[in-house]
Amino acid sequence: MSTAITFMFTAILCLCAFLVPEAVCAAPDDDSAPSDTSLNQAFEELFSAKTAKDSIKAYNDIGWYLYNNGDFHKSVEMFQSALNISEAVEDKKNMAVCCQNLGNALAMMNEFNEANEYNHKALNLYYELNNQEAISNVCKAIGIMCIQHHLYRTATSYLNRALGIDTVMNIRTGGNMADDVAFDYLYLAYADINKYHDTRSARTLQQAKSKNLKAYKMLTKTNNKIGMAYSSKNLMDIYLENARNTTGQRRKILLDSSLVFYNTGLKIMKELNLSSLSVDFLLWEAKYAIENHQFDKAWKVFGQVAASINDNGRVSDEYRVEYGYAMADYYEAIGYYRLAYEWLNRATKSEKRQLNREFAVRSAKMTVKNDFADILQQNEAARENENIVRHEQEIRFRIITSAVILALVMIVVLTIVIQRGLKRRKEVERKLTSRNEELESQKDQLEIINDQIASGINFAHHLQASMLPTDEQMKELFDDTLILWRPLDVVSGDFYWVSRVGNRTLFSIADCTGHGVPGGFMSMLGISILSDITLMSEFKSGEMSAGNILDLMRDKVVESLRQSEESHMALDGMDMAICIIDNSTLEMQYAGAFRPAIVISNGKMTEHKGDRMPISYISANPKSFVTRTVALSKGDRVFIYSDGITDQFGYGEDGEEKKYTSRKLLGLLKENCEKPFDELKKIINDSIDDWRAPANKKSIAQTDDIILLGVKI
Repeated sequence: MSTAITFMFTAILCLCAFLVPEAVCAAPDDDSAPSDTSLNQAFEELFSAKTAKDSIKAYNDIGWYLYNNGDFHKSVEMFQSALNISEAVEDKKNMAVCCQNLGNALAMMNEFNEANEYNHKALNLYYELNNQEAISNVCKAIGIMCIQHHLYRTATSYLNRALGIDTVMNIRTGGNMADDVAFDYLYLAYADINKYHDTRSARTLQQAKSKNLKAYKMLTKTNNKIGMAYSSKNLMDIYLENARNTTGQRRKILLDSSLVFYNTGLKIMKELNLSSLSVDFLLWEAKYAIENHQFDKAWKVFGQVAASINDNGRVSDEYRVEYGYAMADYYEAIGYYRLAYEWLNRATKSEKRQLNREFAVRSAKMTVKNDFADILQQNEAARENENIVRHEQEIRFRIITSAVILALVMIVVLTIVIQRGLKRRKEVERKLTSRNEELESQKDQLEIINDQIASGINFAHHLQASMLPTDEQMKELFDDTLILWRPLDVVSGDFYWVSRVGNRTLFSIADCTGHGVPGGFMSMLGISILSDITLMSEFKSGEMSAGNILDLMRDKVVESLRQSEESHMALDGMDMAICIIDNSTLEMQYAGAFRPAIVISNGKMTEHKGDRMPISYISANPKSFVTRTVALSKGDRVFIYSDGITDQFGYGEDGEEKKYTSRKLLGLLKENCEKPFDELKKIINDSIDDWRAPANKKSIAQTDDIILLGVKI
């Protein structure tokens, strides 16, 4: 058994007891242990206690203070005093809590027999009180003690009971118990890992990997860093152990997978300062170096491990066993078999000394007692039905005699057929096994790659969003704004931009070629160029018109993408609309590359169409973009948008698939032009969604990035 793993899960329980006591341990009345209660405060509670309930709470507070400070003997005395009072007043709830507290403290003192008795007392009381969460916690504590004493069948029974309770509670609470379910899978995997070290069964190791991966994914979703660190530690060891048992390309993939989880766990360990895991990661480094025949590096790491475990205390006792097994592997790898045997023998003896044989015997007797009771009950039922069974057996004997004769004839025939098929089947099974192993390796690699790609795309989305104007900036520049930005694939090829320089306010939207990551790159290029243009002296002085800006944008895009007639990127670019408002005269300049501008003034709507050419390479001597001047008044509204809205497919009144069209959008804007922008944005959003997914129709997915920018003058 891996004793370092034993300490790992004991450390998890201790950490949970300190940070969230109700997760694994118990506490008085309000089900929370006073991790921040000082000893003086606890004694003041005891001296001022007026009722038995107050005294119980005070003794438990003192006990938890001593427990969290490592004084387990004195904490047991306090918990016992609380239990005595609870029994005197027949307070079953606090009796259960105190028994559970005693079980936790005694387990930390390696008094497993007494801890087991108190945990079972707590379990019976919690069943009477129907406290499902407490039942689950006690089952976990009993299960882990059974694992430490190689009672895997009993441990799995308790842990599966806890998993069933936590799964139901997680569903009822809408996912609030997801971490508890994830840790249940970690504990079950812990049983499989220890069983593997006893049996060396490849199937058991595969079960441990499957449960750890399930726990890791659940903990990643809830961002539970502590759980991710421990599951990463398990997975790096499991993949390394798998690599030791295979060869060739699969071995390399397994070593790489082990390294990935090592880096993930090490990063979290350093971030959270989980010193309890430092020896585990050092031992992995030594084993990994041995597997890669880097024996000098392994020897140096073993020196660091020896320095870490030479301190007194429980940690060093358990890690010495794991260190001994690793040193045995090292000497075996370099051919020093005598030293390897000595280290293996030393580690085995040390591990046996740590086992409490009496605990194993008592637990086994308890299991036998329960099994015997079941047998008695079955025998009683059998006696009641004895006559019926005897009669049925007589009838069956006659039928079976006839059937046996027929079966013998069939067996002779089938034996000949089966023997011929077995040879072919064995060959097919051999090929399928080889193929399944290859697919399993590819699956593991693809899961890792997929997580990395998804993380990169999400980071690109946050980076792109940070480049766009904030709501606060928009409110400073305009009386009111409407921003409808709906990327198709996380990262968008559509963007919007605003800037005020002197007395001029510029706002713009652009629809770049493509969507997703390619479109995102084009949008970042467009934002960068547009930002540089607004910083030019010609723009600040008012000499640069909206059309001039589009001309300059086109030149910069052609130059950046190195476009020409022969270039394969000649058609890549963007459609764009730019509006510049003179804040003193309320005169607006507008220029567009395939994108229009809509002006609504006193209920009257006017559509200004742009030039029918894009921001990309057209010819060696392209035409200049035209600047149009529009006189605005206070309260007017201006809208610019991409074709992601108008080209969205949906269902018309006749039930046929059609595009949304500009006419439908303009009608919607005119009909609701006087409504507040927040309400108008919801109306447009709902209209698009109803168009592509009406009732009783199959939903049509969004076809392109969507951007609509509206400003109130």
